[in-house]
Amino acid sequence: MGGWRDRISDLVLGAPENQKAEDLDRAVRRGSPAHKIRALRQMGARPGLGDHGCFVSGLSDPIPGVRRAAAWALGQRAESQSGERLCAATTAERCDHVRLSMGVAAVRCGAEVSEIWAVLRSGAERTLYTWYGPRQPATVIGVGTGDLTLLWSSSLTASGASADTLNPEATSLLRERLLTQCRADRDDRQALLDLAAQQHPDDWQLIHDRMTHQGRRMRHVVTEALGIHGDPRSIPALLSTLRAVDVDPGHGFAGRARAATALGRIGVPRVARALVQALEDEALDHEGRPGAGLGVQNPVRALIIAALGEIGADGQADRLASYLADTSGTARGGFYLPAMDALWKLDAAHAVRPLLVGSELVVANALGVLRATGRDADVSEWKDDPRPRVAAVARAEG
Repeated sequence: MGGWRDRISDLVLGAPENQKAEDLDRAVRRGSPAHKIRALRQMGARPGLGDHGCFVSGLSDPIPGVRRAAAWALGQRAESQSGERLCAATTAERCDHVRLSMGVAAVRCGAEVSEIWAVLRSGAERTLYTWYGPRQPATVIGVGTGDLTLLWSSSLTASGASADTLNPEATSLLRERLLTQCRADRDDRQALLDLAAQQHPDDWQLIHDRMTHQGRRMRHVVTEALGIHGDPRSIPALLSTLRAVDVDPGHGFAGRARAATALGRIGVPRVARALVQALEDEALDHEGRPGAGLGVQNPVRALIIAALGEIGADGQADRLASYLADTSGTARGGFYLPAMDALWKLDAAHAVRPLLVGSELVVANALGVLRATGRDADVSEWKDDPRPRVAAVARAEG
């Protein structure tokens, strides 16, 4: 599934962990996306390594995971000169988990907590105009305001203060306390998630090793933690969980759902083929077999579709566009909303415009995507369309 390039990068350039400064710089310039992410994280974790300009340029990299790693590295340096750049990047970012990392880094670099939280909350409450009217997709894919609040707080403090007034703790002290908790109690699930939120590459092995835990709930938490942590070395384990279709329905759906979200958080496009295969597997078999009601109540496919947007899977835009008329089969109203959201993240107007000759449902949702991506010229000509819901999307305020 594209992992060969990562393996070649490790063979030719060497594994980024414990490399010298010049080797890490070469890895950032020449490595695969996953290799580049690991190198940036190593630079951020080791004082004195890495060039500030390298991190800043990473904020605009086309690979979501690279943007996330660059933001994290800047946050570790906690230099006030990075604060303004990170604020601007946070505001412009569309991928949920990248935006969160940028926001946390901005606060670490001196930005006001309340200002950054307002930006993050606005992203979590984003609205798409659809055939059914205005809808907020973030709640459907597990990144609504409540979910975001927990991750935001875990990243910055253990105090449990309000999201917009919390007082960030020194990252080294917070991380050390969480490490102590995790080592003292292998079953402390919340401590493991909070440690993962610190995203330090030196903690990856501790988190990854918990995958051997005998408890299923803990293994689900570890899957989630690997995505929150964001290290591409987790991809093989997460793909294995995503493919585990022989697990009983309850735990199988829970594991695959978490694996899909975790892969989206890591933000490496090479897993797109594996996600698409999983999407097809869920549709053809696992949501339809006896005892698989959870696949209707909390469909894995919605999270896989969301992950395709989070990883920047531009090559899958046409496939995502095919879901714009999908309004059935789940308790949440089908898959049109996560597909619209993913297309917005990909800025995939090219995949949506050809659908403007379709049914009222398809045209309305296609226009909703074009609206969200700022293609006002494409939308305005539909304001007088005789089909009421098409015209409603084109005319909607806000």
